[in-house]
Amino acid sequence: MKFVFQYSGKCWQLAVWLLAASWPVWAQQDTADRLWQGVEQRSRQQVAPEPLGEDAQTSLYDPALAALLQTPHQRIQQLTLAILNAVNQRDWFGADRLLRQYVQVPQHDPSLEMFVMSSRMAAGGDYEGAIAGYQAVLQANPQFVRGELDMARVLYADHRLRDAQEVFDRLHSQPLPPSVIQHIDEYLKALKQRRQPRFSLSVSAVREDNVNGASTVVDPCALVFLGVCLPNTPGQKRAASGVYVEATLNKLWPLAGNHGLMLRSINYGNHYRHESDFDNLVSTNYLGYQYASARQQWQVLPLFEYDREGGRKIYHAFGVRASFTRQLNERAQVEASYEFKARHFSPQFSENLQGHLQSFSLFGTYAFKPDLAAYGSLSWRESDARLPIFAYREKVARLGIYKAFGNQVTVNAAYGYRQKQAEADNAVFGRRQRDHEGSIYLNLALPGYQWQGFTPTASYEYRDNRSSIPHAYSHQKNRLTLGVRKDF
Repeated sequence: MKFVFQYSGKCWQLAVWLLAASWPVWAQQDTADRLWQGVEQRSRQQVAPEPLGEDAQTSLYDPALAALLQTPHQRIQQLTLAILNAVNQRDWFGADRLLRQYVQVPQHDPSLEMFVMSSRMAAGGDYEGAIAGYQAVLQANPQFVRGELDMARVLYADHRLRDAQEVFDRLHSQPLPPSVIQHIDEYLKALKQRRQPRFSLSVSAVREDNVNGASTVVDPCALVFLGVCLPNTPGQKRAASGVYVEATLNKLWPLAGNHGLMLRSINYGNHYRHESDFDNLVSTNYLGYQYASARQQWQVLPLFEYDREGGRKIYHAFGVRASFTRQLNERAQVEASYEFKARHFSPQFSENLQGHLQSFSLFGTYAFKPDLAAYGSLSWRESDARLPIFAYREKVARLGIYKAFGNQVTVNAAYGYRQKQAEADNAVFGRRQRDHEGSIYLNLALPGYQWQGFTPTASYEYRDNRSSIPHAYSHQKNRLTLGVRKDF
């Protein structure tokens, strides 16, 4: 946007810079949210090895029975094998029927009944009750290998990774059948993967048709100066090509029980070949406490953020993110989060922009099928600033869908809507900034065509911002990326 006359002064220079850079701030927040949710979903996924085969399950009965049985009576042996088979098949009606017969046999072992009850709780998702039950079984019968193995698997499923590691290590040292040792090795491998750092890198060529967020609107009375309406000349969209990079890191240190320490780093930035004034780099790093179980997760993560735009530092920030995630059922999950950032702007910006940023968000997913899921979010943000015209509040809603076509293609599509309102009227324009933005995001990945672990990706993004000060803030923008992604 340009006017037919010139202004001077530090405040006007800052305003011009903000007019050019205000839209990337919104886009960056969307990118940060998208990367956070992507890393969070991947971090909560656990690869559970395939269940033991029937023959391997049966191989565990002999050492269990030798310690479990208090009498050589043939009836007890037959009922015990039948009950364990019913547990393997999750035939709880049959297990209950057999248990009623079993408890009537003299010298039966009560711990078998508790084992069945624990297995049933584990199958129903009551992992806490199941673990307590398995511990009682092992206290009564320390040589019941099947009960100890099932307890280790439930500890893993409930994200008690250090405890599961200890039990699997103990089982691995025992003289068990080869198929069972192989099964334990698979779990030990999965536990090692959970403890290892997870790094993801994406490098793409990018093309944008409006990197400066220029408005082409002409307002015949854009400014009123000494009672005279002054028009503006339309802005010139500046297209640019370059490189876009995303990099994330996630590292978990399991502690006893469901507790742990978590490190997460989210980084992204653009470099344009002939428009370096619009280069940007954002790095947000979290390190703090996490409580995670199969049903819920708590996080309290102190953070540090660094923002660089156009080759110069804009601000650094210290803050904290607190979140609660709940698995409602096998299909639905919700997350509530609060984030606070105490921003420290560089000297040339602090006089007007210095202020904190806080946000509250709700995010939910629903899986219709393993390869089809919908997601949505609601966010509220408040950004303070010393100069009230640069302080604002905004509300954001987003709705998306994820679809996988076998192991060949994945598609992620989303629509977003944003309302933003400045805290005070703009004295230059004689009105308050109120924006309404609609956005479309489409991402395509081709895991079936990866090479050396590099997955081809493409994305398209469209934004249409309509403002109460249209000649300054209304704009449209298209962005296309083509690149590759690799998970380490």
